[in-house]
Amino acid sequence: MSDNGDIVEMTLDEMRDRIAVFEDQTASQQLLITQSIPGFQRDIFSIIGRGVSENAETQPAITDSSGFNIAYVGAEPGNGSALHTHAEIEVFIPFSGQWSVFWNEGDAEQEVIIGPMDCISVPPGVMRAFRNVGTEYGHLMAIIAGTENAAVGRPQDVVDAAAAAGLKLDADGKIVEAAE
Repeated sequence: MSDNGDIVEMTLDEMRDRIAVFEDQTASQQLLITQSIPGFQRDIFSIIGRGVSENAETQPAITDSSGFNIAYVGAEPGNGSALHTHAEIEVFIPFSGQWSVFWNEGDAEQEVIIGPMDCISVPPGVMRAFRNVGTEYGHLMAIIAGTENAAVGRPQDVVDAAAAAGLKLDADGKIVEAAE
């Protein structure tokens, strides 16, 4: 039903822009500045919406992200996301492998290990990260609330490591070479 309660019918042609066939997707190795840092290298597939992309060239498979964004993340063992935060809820659901989801910094850090079809919902403002702790390449889905391309906050040591790996963000929050 539509917002006003009317039933909406669509043809297959009208629905085509709302279908993302996984085998047709191309992973980004540079959606975020942290993907160049050893230990944070991962493939990110923008499925619905731009999410928290820092790459101005990001083109999700499905552009209509009314209220949420979905990305698939694939990573080798030992790799995942650096600590980060944003003003939106973020949900993680592994498809394969074992994943450590951890939050808070330093002595306050907490962690849970989740596997296929488990789910964790991280509230807005919580510093969070994830890492493939399995023995093989694994996939997880990240769902981020909101429609806009959200800004990411990071600890200064992560920002410094990204700069050392050659990347930083410009004033608009988009990836640029650190030497620029």
